[in-house]
Amino acid sequence: MNGQELDALINSLAEPGYREFHSKLVPGEETVRGVRLPKMRAIAKDICKGDWREFLTYEPTCYEFTMIRAIVIATAKMDIDERLELTEKFLPEITNWAVNDTFCCSWKINKNDDPEKLWRYCQKLIDRHEEFPSRVGAVMMMDHFIDEEHIDAINEKLVSCPRCGYYLDMGIAWALSFCYIKFPERTEKVIFDGRLENEVLTMTVRKICDSYRVEKSEKERLKKRLKETRQKA
Repeated sequence: MNGQELDALINSLAEPGYREFHSKLVPGEETVRGVRLPKMRAIAKDICKGDWREFLTYEPTCYEFTMIRAIVIATAKMDIDERLELTEKFLPEITNWAVNDTFCCSWKINKNDDPEKLWRYCQKLIDRHEEFPSRVGAVMMMDHFIDEEHIDAINEKLVSCPRCGYYLDMGIAWALSFCYIKFPERTEKVIFDGRLENEVLTMTVRKICDSYRVEKSEKERLKKRLKETRQKA
């Protein structure tokens, strides 16, 4: 499938009503055509069966084309070194939360890969202090590394990251909420230690309270602690 054929396929699968709906969820993205994610995943899966490296040389024509590229890079058969190299090249194309987060959750670590290579790369991404590259680092950590070995390092890296854009703030809050869900005591200690700005702390508590995996009593206690923290600021 060449670029023109993919563009035509995207157009054939587009739903005007879904385009209108999804465009509101991805503000600023003007090229949404209205193809649902399962259909984009199916297209990417077919591309991965063929010459996917040739596909990656095609110039994206729309949001869906970029999303399919993201899924191909994240899932095609390759070793971790090549996937990291392609990830680095793909970063400039990540300009919205939807591509960002789909890419991160799809990113495949094979049985013979060394996951610590991805872990080190995520840390470097956060240290760039750029809105979407750093969000990739935060969300990738959330998707792949919230475990006993990495939890304290994740918390430290996230709370110490300076603010550089709304979507990074939201990504950090989202990741910290998952850290809290899995390691509540260790995460609560860090998020309330004074390093998170009030806006990001508020986002984090809100995300935690959105989770059905957190007890109502815990949500009320966190809301109370947040209120007290903001009053002291």
